[in-house]
Amino acid sequence: MLDAHEISVSLGRNPVLDRAFLHAKAGEMTVIVGPNGSGKTTLLRAITGDLAYRGTVTLDGLDMRALPAHALAERRAVLPQSSQLAFPFTVHEVVRLGLIGRLALRADAAQLPARALERVGLTGYGGRFFQELSGGEQARAQLARVLLQVWEPVQEGIPRWLFLDEPVAALDIGHQLQVMHLARRFARAGGGVVAVMHDLNLTAMFADRVVLMLDGRVLAHGAVAEVLTDQNLSRAYGCRLRVSSLPEPGAAFILPQSAEIA
Repeated sequence: MLDAHEISVSLGRNPVLDRAFLHAKAGEMTVIVGPNGSGKTTLLRAITGDLAYRGTVTLDGLDMRALPAHALAERRAVLPQSSQLAFPFTVHEVVRLGLIGRLALRADAAQLPARALERVGLTGYGGRFFQELSGGEQARAQLARVLLQVWEPVQEGIPRWLFLDEPVAALDIGHQLQVMHLARRFARAGGGVVAVMHDLNLTAMFADRVVLMLDGRVLAHGAVAEVLTDQNLSRAYGCRLRVSSLPEPGAAFILPQSAEIA
């Protein structure tokens, strides 16, 4: 269980989060949604320790601020919105950064980076320079690194966690579905997933629980059907939104629910 209570963050004199909260369970995917500037990424960065905050964050009952860095690294992996590399690393070298702790001592450790790349659809890319990849390919390479860090969703009976900040923002619809299925499989295998998302359709399709934010506060939280309502979404996004309503006859629309991946 991940519990974040009364999380407040100020950047300079500007309050960004005001007593926000989040409760997430291992075995589930919890998705944070909301308009630009609502505090989604700030909440995730506070929970993962990347920002100073007021309040408490516990992971399986342990105060995350009290856990040493190496212990945190073995229990949770974080994918930021973007990552910049100043030196010409190969894709294999980037992914191999996730090979830490006891995982590095496994007999098959040398093969794990290639297996992680295979999971994200980048088989054979290990020898290429990271900077030569497209934006979407770079995003998937970084996801492979994060997956490798918590390769086993449950280790010695303890669930591991993935924290993903807009993991599909740079991807086409096929790769979006691939990444979301990866995240859901991780959760179904006993791990925990907390993701910041903009795409409400993918959120409705894959999330177990949703946190809807507005102006640095939690507007609604709970099961998908309880949170993604006409009233909640219209209030959060400042425009009239209707859930599960078809467009006018003759208007084309494409939803991920109708797609299939190989």
